[in-house]
Amino acid sequence: MHVQAARPELDYLDNRIVVVNPLDPVSPDAKILIQATSLPHNPHYYVLTISNLSPWTIKSLQMRDRYLHPDPDLAERMRLWLAPELGPEQSASVVFKYDEGPIEEGCHQLEVAITSNLLSVLMDCSPAGNSTIWEVLLPEEVQSQLALPPLTVATAQGRSKAGLHVSRNGDPAVMEFVRTAQPAVIVALDDLDWLREVKQVSPSTITLGRLTEGNQAMTGDPKVVARRFVAQYTERYRAATGVDYWLGWNEPVITTIKEMNWYAAFEAERVRLMADLGLKTAIGNFSVGVPEASLYHAFLPAVAAAKQYGGVFSLHEYSAPTMRDGINAAIPGTPTLEGAGALTLRYRYWYDVLLQPADLVIPLVITEAGIDGGVLGQDSMNRQGWRSFTLMDNAGAATPSAVAGYLEQLSWYDNELRRDPYVIGFAIFNAGIPGEAPWQSYDITEILPQLAGMVNSKS
Repeated sequence: MHVQAARPELDYLDNRIVVVNPLDPVSPDAKILIQATSLPHNPHYYVLTISNLSPWTIKSLQMRDRYLHPDPDLAERMRLWLAPELGPEQSASVVFKYDEGPIEEGCHQLEVAITSNLLSVLMDCSPAGNSTIWEVLLPEEVQSQLALPPLTVATAQGRSKAGLHVSRNGDPAVMEFVRTAQPAVIVALDDLDWLREVKQVSPSTITLGRLTEGNQAMTGDPKVVARRFVAQYTERYRAATGVDYWLGWNEPVITTIKEMNWYAAFEAERVRLMADLGLKTAIGNFSVGVPEASLYHAFLPAVAAAKQYGGVFSLHEYSAPTMRDGINAAIPGTPTLEGAGALTLRYRYWYDVLLQPADLVIPLVITEAGIDGGVLGQDSMNRQGWRSFTLMDNAGAATPSAVAGYLEQLSWYDNELRRDPYVIGFAIFNAGIPGEAPWQSYDITEILPQLAGMVNSKS
């Protein structure tokens, strides 16, 4: 048998039918179809194809292949596939390569997960040179998750969500901005008395306060540490009546499940203790680009506590050289999510992949945002904030084109957040201390009038 080729220099391509088998009648239920073909070659190739035979788009599907030796004392080989987004009636394939060839009497254990839920474990112990097809029905719980409407709407809605992060309010331009722009959020550090005035002149502005904590060691009982932490600041909490939500730790360093479990217990207890004081909390406050997606699930107890007691979720988001860098990039441990990013808009991975399926969508505040060369690592060339990535005049002020360029990026980011109704706002880092180290290259105090114009243009 021959197939005519599209390329003019080729008349025919040979092909060979390997196998044709009738399938059992398939059920009409929502399901996925998985085919595995084990090739008897060295190296050993294991070909997987998955087809979405449900009426919904599957955004987050992963398959883990554990290639097991019959001798349990010998280590397994493992491959992980993060499948692309699959619409109804769409298919995708992957080839796993094992350099040491097929294992005699070995088994492929396939673990299929959708929206962070283990859906099925499939065993393929057939000899190399065979194909196996499974029909995997989607349980009602998974169907209900897949049927959820998208969190992100098509177009930006409502007022601007831009606000300020103020390390120290040392310039009258800050309050002038508040009066003029009525910003979505203000995040303040340590000196919090002035937030009362913010609430007076702009009652709709959501304020968040943080008190500097020098010790963020994850040691001891997390509940005991949380009690000690809250007790240490109780009087200052009660005195700062202009704060709507209280942050705890800043950018905790978390690299393991054990650390995330500890931090989740700490945050959940802090939420409950603050609620006993009649106060609300902002949990998380993770740095840009972290934690890894494999650790997200362990933080759910803290999110559940925040939902119960009216708290909010908080994250930092920066990128460089522009705020758009990293958009539509994948993060390890989860499939690529269209419209999300590895740095800015990373929060959409939290919400679309984890929080919405878990029924834990709570309000979000991006408590720091902007341009930060630190995300570039060794390639940063010691550049830090937005000023170090643009042109300045002889007096050290940003040129009009530099200001316009940064405002355009902030406006783009603002419009993206306006597409997500659960986002309260984002705090641009940093205002109020012009010329003061170490945040001089981030300072936006001199461009607050232009920023107010951007905010008001979206009212």
